[in-house]
Amino acid sequence: MSDPLDDGQDFWIFGYGEDHRGTPEAPGRVVTLIEQETNEPVWGAAYLIAPSEVDRIKAYLDLREINGYTIHRHPVYHNLEAADVPNPIPAILYIGTPDNPQFVGPPESTRALAQHILSSRGPSGENKEYLYNLYTALEHLDATAHDAHVSELAMMAAEIEGVTLEKPNVPE
Repeated sequence: MSDPLDDGQDFWIFGYGEDHRGTPEAPGRVVTLIEQETNEPVWGAAYLIAPSEVDRIKAYLDLREINGYTIHRHPVYHNLEAADVPNPIPAILYIGTPDNPQFVGPPESTRALAQHILSSRGPSGENKEYLYNLYTALEHLDATAHDAHVSELAMMAAEIEGVTLEKPNVPE
């Protein structure tokens, strides 16, 4: 299999999350792309990496993501109004595999997952920050960006915590 990172194209990386904010004893939960037949869009951000930074970024991503993930180049559509940026962008993304020791599959319930997220903390901070930041980012990404699962999970966590979140950006 050829390496999709070394095909001579611009290095765009599709980002849909950040660090896990947990520890081996209390691992946090993050969004993971998996192979699945669906017509539902996956919302995120694509970042063009400067040529001088590609080797460093590739090394970092290989260390962070390669255990239990496969690398793909996939078309990512955007809403940029730049004539010099192709649409779609041929972006790099990591697809999670069930053989990843960190892969836990679907949660037993939204409440159980929210409670787990609320109790997970690590050197990078609290796992709930990841959830709330993801929820907020999706809400402000585009008027049509909406992920029902992330919204339901964030609202459940907020309810358990007794805090209020803005309503999700649901298209009419």
